Amino acid sequence: MNKVLIDTGYWFALFDPKDDLNLYDKAQKILQYLENSKLLVPWPTLYETFNTKFSKKSNLLIQILKKNNVVLIDDTLYKETALLNLEKNFKKRNLSLVDLIIREILIDKKIKIDYLISFNVKDFVDVCQRKQIQIIDNNFTV
Repeated sequence: MNKVLIDTGYWFALFDPKDDLNLYDKAQKILQYLENSKLLVPWPTLYETFNTKFSKKSNLLIQILKKNNVVLIDDTLYKETALLNLEKNFKKRNLSLVDLIIREILIDKKIKIDYLISFNVKDFVDVCQRKQIQIIDNNFTV
């Protein structure tokens, strides 16, 4: 079973048919592909996703999160390092604290990750290349 880490942007695209980037259809196709995968969902992505704008659609995401193939990843082991890296990385490029936590999860040798779903490839491509993690993005085809 493939293990797939999911970035916040995917959730927004999945549940917003009027998204600005027109990623809704792509996100729907990716969801079908994920049915036989273990979904790794970092807690910080849920904090970003369950905002006021998204709260009316939260039942859809909650249904997905309750499935047996979903693992919620606690950020306790990663948030301190990510916070320390925030200033260093902010000077190089603009990365959110959530993105820095995801990068720490990707780096963690104890977590097996086969794929990352992200529509912000540039934020993760270097880590994914080093760890041989394939990125599923808006260019994904089934």
